[in-house]
Amino acid sequence: MYVMGISRAHDSAAALVRDGEIVAFAEEERLTRVRHDGRFPRRAVAYCLEQAGIGLDEVDHVALHGQRTGSPPGWEVREAAGHTGPAGFGVHLVEHHRAYASGAFHVSPFDSAAVLTMDGTGTCLAVAEGDRIRHLRHVGHPHSLGALYAAVTGYLGFRPGLDEDKVMALAAYGGDTYVQPFADLLRLTPYGGYELDLTWFEPHAGGRHTVSTRFLDAFGPPPPPAGKILTQHAVDVAFALQATLERAGLHLARWLRETTGATRLAVAGETAMNPMLNGRLLAESGFEELFAQPAAASLGAALEVSVGLYGRPRPAGGHVFAGPGFTAERMEKALRDAGVDYRRPADIAGHAAARIADGLIVGWFQGRTECGPRGLGNRSLLADPRDPTSAARMNERVRRREPFLPLAPSCLAERSADYFAGGHPSPVMLLGFDVLDHRRGEVPAITHVDGSARVQTVSRAANPLFHSLITRFEALTGVPMLAGASFRDDDEPIVCTPEDAVACYLRTGADALALGPFWARKRRTDDRAGQEAGR
Repeated sequence: MYVMGISRAHDSAAALVRDGEIVAFAEEERLTRVRHDGRFPRRAVAYCLEQAGIGLDEVDHVALHGQRTGSPPGWEVREAAGHTGPAGFGVHLVEHHRAYASGAFHVSPFDSAAVLTMDGTGTCLAVAEGDRIRHLRHVGHPHSLGALYAAVTGYLGFRPGLDEDKVMALAAYGGDTYVQPFADLLRLTPYGGYELDLTWFEPHAGGRHTVSTRFLDAFGPPPPPAGKILTQHAVDVAFALQATLERAGLHLARWLRETTGATRLAVAGETAMNPMLNGRLLAESGFEELFAQPAAASLGAALEVSVGLYGRPRPAGGHVFAGPGFTAERMEKALRDAGVDYRRPADIAGHAAARIADGLIVGWFQGRTECGPRGLGNRSLLADPRDPTSAARMNERVRRREPFLPLAPSCLAERSADYFAGGHPSPVMLLGFDVLDHRRGEVPAITHVDGSARVQTVSRAANPLFHSLITRFEALTGVPMLAGASFRDDDEPIVCTPEDAVACYLRTGADALALGPFWARKRRTDDRAGQEAGR
């Protein structure tokens, strides 16, 4: 049975599930090149059908995430697939947080778990076992942790809904000056609840909040534009915001732990994309394991129908790398068409590892595109974690983003405990851990100012080629990780096609490109790695 899941909120996407297999998943922005594209995901729908090798007439059910009752756009699905006949599929409207909960739990490795979903529309607390998810409590808009975070993100001069991860990084520079005053913004209530004091906020179009006059009177006028001048005031407000989110998240998770007796927690939603929050939930809420889902909406809608409604098997895995992949022939053509000099080394992983160890920043493009907002080893920009200049060079020359943002470590899963507190699996870079004290000087490029890191653990089973790349780097340097960022310029989506990758490589300061089996290298007079031909 084929089920197509569709989301068109914020980052629209489509996913296709066949019984216990996730066949395809794609975010529309990757295909249209419009960041955070929220339009109906026509191209993503078409990709899913193409990847499966089927027509729309072979889809049994379409699950629409968050769609209002009374407006099921079956016609849009048919139009996206070039299908003009009558709809042969059933249309299911899946409530917003139920889709999130399904996307979190049904792809997790857990047979049973507590489930926590958080975003700009509110919070949902649930418990799951087998193929059933039971919702326990819901805190709805306007009492939303995501809306709180977005409002203060805007106050700090960043873009609400886009730059919350930057505010999380900024918080590491701050102190607790405003933590107690911020406690007035949010009150924790019994039974896993909370309330925002709405006098601190004003409603805003699209359901978000902006700060009110009361907020401005208490915390002062907005600081200078984000990224221009980092005032102590700005970083202290960011610190207080992050502390408030973590206080609320721990309250919710602890109530779930006590109420359900579960030892495992699955989380999803935009607010649950905060690695530092998730790290504290794992360390301090009483749960022994935590699974975070980076892109739950469309996939969760499909699984709510496939698993929850029709009792089909839960997926056995493989949800991360389900986006478009490309042939070596197309990659080579993209290089030729752009006039890029390239060659084909006998061992692309070994060659790239040596050049990263020499100091190059390398665009790494392999396999099928990963889902979610972060490069996870198939669409990544990679650098040497030992080099204290790696983050500055990546931020200024390549990503062209704020200088205070850290790089993230992609570490061999079997070596993670040697460098990070806890050593818990973190395959999708949604857990924040402290770098062990005695390791911080060894890997300065991934150690944030507060000693933390947003960790990705890489297993051989999940991504053999990326694991091989890191293993080769370890053999050369003794360090079992690479420092990375998603393969994109700051204001564009992560690259999807070979043409996207070549274009990004050429217009940014990336030193080299590993495009499938092919290697391209820019020539600079200041190359640390030397100027030998072909390197």
